[in-house]
Amino acid sequence: MKPIWKQPIFLIHNENVVVIKIKNKKDKKKIKKSKDKKSTSRKLVLTASIATICFAIITGNLGRLIFVKGQEYSEAAYNRQMKNQIISPKRGIIYDANGNVLAKNIPVDTISVNPGKVSYSNKKEVENEVLAQGLAQCLELDYNEVLQKVSGTSSVAVIAKKVDQTKTEVLRKWMGDNKITAGINIDEDTKRYYPYDNVASNLLGICGDSNSGIVGLEECWNETLTGTVGKIVTVQDVNKNPISDEMEQYVPVENGSNLYLTIDLTVQQIAEKYLKQAVEQNACSDGGNVIVMNPQNGEILAMASCPDYNLNIPYAIEPTGQAEVWNTLPTEEKTSAYFKLWTNKSVSKLYEPGSTFKIITAAVALEENITQMDMPGDFMCTGAYQVEDRTISCWRANPHGAQSLREALCNSCNPAFMQLGQRIGATTLYRYYEAFGLFDLIGKDIAKTYDSVFHKLENVGKVELATISFGQRFEISPLQLITAVSAVANDGVLVEPKIVKQVENADTGVIEVQQDKEVRQVVSKETSEKIKNMMESVVVQGTGRHAAVEGYTIGGKSGTSEPMAGNEDAGYVASFVAISPIENTQVVVLVVLYNPNEGTEYHQGGQTAGPVAANIMSEVLPYLGLNKNGESVTTAEISSLTVPNVSTKTVDSAREILQTYGFTVKVNGANDENTNVVLDQMPKSGAVLEKGGTVYLYSEENEPRLSVKVPSVAGLTVGEARQTLADNNLNIKMEGEEGVIVSQEPVANKSVEEGSIVDVVVQKKED
Repeated sequence: MKPIWKQPIFLIHNENVVVIKIKNKKDKKKIKKSKDKKSTSRKLVLTASIATICFAIITGNLGRLIFVKGQEYSEAAYNRQMKNQIISPKRGIIYDANGNVLAKNIPVDTISVNPGKVSYSNKKEVENEVLAQGLAQCLELDYNEVLQKVSGTSSVAVIAKKVDQTKTEVLRKWMGDNKITAGINIDEDTKRYYPYDNVASNLLGICGDSNSGIVGLEECWNETLTGTVGKIVTVQDVNKNPISDEMEQYVPVENGSNLYLTIDLTVQQIAEKYLKQAVEQNACSDGGNVIVMNPQNGEILAMASCPDYNLNIPYAIEPTGQAEVWNTLPTEEKTSAYFKLWTNKSVSKLYEPGSTFKIITAAVALEENITQMDMPGDFMCTGAYQVEDRTISCWRANPHGAQSLREALCNSCNPAFMQLGQRIGATTLYRYYEAFGLFDLIGKDIAKTYDSVFHKLENVGKVELATISFGQRFEISPLQLITAVSAVANDGVLVEPKIVKQVENADTGVIEVQQDKEVRQVVSKETSEKIKNMMESVVVQGTGRHAAVEGYTIGGKSGTSEPMAGNEDAGYVASFVAISPIENTQVVVLVVLYNPNEGTEYHQGGQTAGPVAANIMSEVLPYLGLNKNGESVTTAEISSLTVPNVSTKTVDSAREILQTYGFTVKVNGANDENTNVVLDQMPKSGAVLEKGGTVYLYSEENEPRLSVKVPSVAGLTVGEARQTLADNNLNIKMEGEEGVIVSQEPVANKSVEEGSIVDVVVQKKED
């Protein structure tokens, strides 16, 4: 082997191999020295170049971080250090005018699971089938749907939202019994609760899963009711531990404001009761609506629609009436059906007002001095009226003959009002329509509104002028009509309708009163008095006879609009508008029934809607403190109220409702008033009972009813009779005010169920 120093040395330069053969040690040292010099020089150059390039790169990146990405990274670092704890606001409560709660919040839970991580206390994983079965039974859900959720791959699967805490307790017990300690999450939440179920459902509306209003007042006043989210901001280290309390920031939550409506719960229930009866009795295929309004301040005392729905279970319906058909419908059709049911017909449905609109035409004519109330033979009815090439018939085949304006209104004569419309002219009519607010979107704070549908003024010919004069071939909302009629009844002053009386800041208690809004003087007080006088004649001797209420001065006007040619399936619309008292009018009621008694001749407004208005007035007027001569009386003098229906409610809820009315409550058979449901009551709903009277509730099936014998109260004073009947578990209803009892029904010694009402007649003793 050659000595290492004599072996060839291979140098690589520019990819060419150079072989240098070293002959001796001296040569080796020379070559090595030369090589070391060159290598060192190259290294210095290379190092400097690399350093320069690295410095340039670092400087460039630093500049980019500072000037280009600085703000972004600064915010990211801040966000990683800051922790926001969101504080959800409480939704505002909705009250009626007397402080009765119509909508509130109750605690509920959201149930979720972490698929694959649900385990027993021994860390053994729970099988999906077992988990799904338990959740479905406890929460009353579909097993297959739950199984699909718990078998998924997502980290969290929401099983159910807005779960009543009674069901949550059942779930907790099941988890405890099965020693399940992980993987099932129960998070606190709230949901909207409506203590009176169906009452004012189409008016109040509902909220979605996020507690945001989706229809009705809940939607229109959503911003006011929702409030503003609050939060707690803390600074934390890399381990997410708080750095310092001094760095904590608190943004206070602003809870939603409370609404106090103008709606009176008692008036609302009265309106709903008689509306439902009318819809059922007259087989109204498209339901109906009622509005009760105070014309002096625009306050809406009641706004009812039929059909209604249970606000607490708004989706538990089958509008088709057939479950198998309903379940096969596309989601879009189901949604459309829901919203149709939830519609507030008083605001969101347009209709042809028919002859109720003759009040407006008559008011314009009197205001413009086109006619007088009692000018004999001013109009002629031959049973029909020729307008250009069309013959428009009167509703009655037998001609009305020569008539004054009063007689024409009492007879609801179409030819007379067509003649009147021709005298007034379209331009003048439209000017007053605008003044009455018929072209405005009234009720935007109540529900979704639609523009009224009128012919354009330039397109109003003689035929169009004739039909609008008696209330057909245009469409307005029921709220628009009652607002216009209320203006006539209110000395000619139009007042904007009002549904919210005041808004209360839930945090500070500060109350913002919603002021009455007088819009304008539409007609004179003199014209107003004349129209009201004629409306009274309509009830006393005209087509509104069925709307009379004994002892009260009632004015009114019936209306029956027929469907347009080619749209006969739409059916007739029967309506009646009533006012009371005639002097100093304080109540206006509008009843509208859609497609009553389809296929029959029994569809006239006076026949079908008039009695509904009378029934409502007969209870509302005394409740509001108006005695039978139209004068106001004190609250202490209001002696009787309609008993509401509390069956199917919990005993505790029923007790609260009845006590709100001022009734005494006695319960039979209820051990747990929070869960037991009322199965029956005495007196029955709809009965008129004296304030302070006793309502008996029964919460168990086949519970024996106590029978009592009616004592004789003849000759006793009112106070003595009341006490005697109360001692025997009976209620009293009086006719008369002063004196002694002269008769009673049921008679003495008759056996009746406890809680029954004994009617007595009171008369003064003769000297």
